[in-house]
Amino acid sequence: MKTNKRLLTYLFISLIIGIEGCDKNDEDLKTEKKISFDKTEVLYNILPPGTYTAIRFISQNIAYTITNNGGIFKTENGGETWIQQDSGTELYLYDMFFSDDLNGYIVGGQSDGIILRTTNGGKTWLSSHFQESLSSIYFINKTTGFAAGKKLFRTKDDGKTWDEIDLGYFAYSSINFFDENNGLLTAVTPKPFQSVLLKTTDKGNHWFILDNIVKSGEIQVLNNLVFLHSYSNIFKTSDRGNTWETIIYPASGPVHFLNEWQAIGVGQHWYELGYFPNGMLCITNDGGKHWEEKLFSAEEFLSINDIDFPNDSTALAIGNSPQGCIIKLHF
Repeated sequence: MKTNKRLLTYLFISLIIGIEGCDKNDEDLKTEKKISFDKTEVLYNILPPGTYTAIRFISQNIAYTITNNGGIFKTENGGETWIQQDSGTELYLYDMFFSDDLNGYIVGGQSDGIILRTTNGGKTWLSSHFQESLSSIYFINKTTGFAAGKKLFRTKDDGKTWDEIDLGYFAYSSINFFDENNGLLTAVTPKPFQSVLLKTTDKGNHWFILDNIVKSGEIQVLNNLVFLHSYSNIFKTSDRGNTWETIIYPASGPVHFLNEWQAIGVGQHWYELGYFPNGMLCITNDGGKHWEEKLFSAEEFLSINDIDFPNDSTALAIGNSPQGCIIKLHF
């Protein structure tokens, strides 16, 4: 009897210690290095006034930003100065993908579409033209990539030629992959128009609809986690799309997770009386349970459209800026 009591006592104490240990580890993970707005700078007249749609760092110091009228700008010193490159187009540019310092792709368009390709770090850009606009691009290896928009295209020769993949949908928006075989793609069905999430397990040769998923928005893949931003919600999955958790999201633009708990979102804030909108950033350190917001004046930003991270302690944000501003965050 004494032996049983001792055993039960030992198991009970072990269980309590185990539970407390798990809680502590989770809490440590969430608060290990909080991101905040405490060290936020607005850098004025860094770029020409305009609407900057995306920013991508490809190394600690090298990054590109693009505009709604064909502009491409490159920095080689972490965003302190930018040099404009000759894109050869005035079309709206939406998205970028760079495989290394030399090789990169940009997609865009309005009534028609374009893919720009560089093999020399942006010194020259070659263009491929399409009948429909394109808004997302992703490469699964050096030679094979996908471009999505009003139609879906694939290249197997490093962007020299592109072939249409006809899946029967009205349009496509965001595409991203876990690895060379497994990826996700958002699409819109024809009549009735509704958003669906597609999945491939064979390098994009075949796509199928995930059961009970009707979502749209930008896809971010972070290891085995997926974050799908759609309007005022973020949908999160840790099992590659089989089950989803919904996170309430206060911003209007994309959200970028640094890890499972921490993220920065971008967008704009509209005043109730109809004044000019202004740019907004929001931060979470607890997986989206709570968000801290920061607004910027309309003279600085009418909207903030994208953000990227050259390292784990710095971020740069761009947007529609009448004064060519960039936001620099330190955390």
